[in-house]
Amino acid sequence: MKLKALMIIPAAGALAACSTDGESGGQSGNDSSNNENTEPIEVTDASGETVTLDEEPEDIVSLIPSNTEIVYELGALDRIAARTDADTYPEEVTDVESVGSGLEPNIEEIIAMEPDVVLAHASSGIEDSLSQVEEAGIPVVTVPDAQSFEAVYDSIELIGSTIGKEEEAGDVVDEMKEEVSDVKEATEEADASPQVYVEVGASPDLYTAGSGTFIDEMLTAVHADNAAGELEGWSMVSEEEIIDAAPDVILTTYPTEEEPLEMIASREGWEALPAVENEEVYALSSDKVSRPGPRLTEGLEEMAERIHPDAMAEK
Repeated sequence: MKLKALMIIPAAGALAACSTDGESGGQSGNDSSNNENTEPIEVTDASGETVTLDEEPEDIVSLIPSNTEIVYELGALDRIAARTDADTYPEEVTDVESVGSGLEPNIEEIIAMEPDVVLAHASSGIEDSLSQVEEAGIPVVTVPDAQSFEAVYDSIELIGSTIGKEEEAGDVVDEMKEEVSDVKEATEEADASPQVYVEVGASPDLYTAGSGTFIDEMLTAVHADNAAGELEGWSMVSEEEIIDAAPDVILTTYPTEEEPLEMIASREGWEALPAVENEEVYALSSDKVSRPGPRLTEGLEEMAERIHPDAMAEK
């Protein structure tokens, strides 16, 4: 039984801006080459405006974690002059100065820094504040609020073009596409397509991921059925609806003090769910399944390993 929508909450970009699971790893994000490109750079951003930079930027202010992660993956972490409080990956970025929340950044501080470019995000809704930055003569490039892998690829290429890393961006996109293909191939021969309920929030209300979200696309990619597939976006659901849906697998994407199975099983009426009876309740890394950046493929693989462990073991 599928779930019915009660309420839609903000897009993934805004949720991801608050997510900080703090995992570290990945390749080196430092740009060891000298900046030799002195030609102007023109890009068209999510606002539809053409933004011109006099030359390849050396000092970048990033206003959302996914932008920072993309810059890191392109090998230019050392160009990040400022970040937001939510930027926690890679670990070394926490040593960089913060300009506050991505939803309420310190505009005066950003202007005083005189960066070469500000990488904003369409989900933030701070256009009026950023207009002050533009009026101060600082270019602002707004990255789209990507809700699919293809849109993430476009965001990576946009940032690559903005910072003079087009070739590296192409390589990252190609690698991500290959990783997605590998997971699809590994899981397509699975014996069943289990129904999966993904819980992205539990306090004070329960929230899940419907169609038009990364998580829904991921579930399809790993040959699983989204119990909330008839909903749109990130939606609130009732406990009764989830019990009626009787999911085979339950995945949580937020940190808790309890083990996920213990937490879910303690809810009245949930102990009889197939996922609980068969102990198919797992936690996923929130950042890897919500931040629209290169680590989405890691989240995809993690999800596949939970839903189809045997198929992934043979990968």
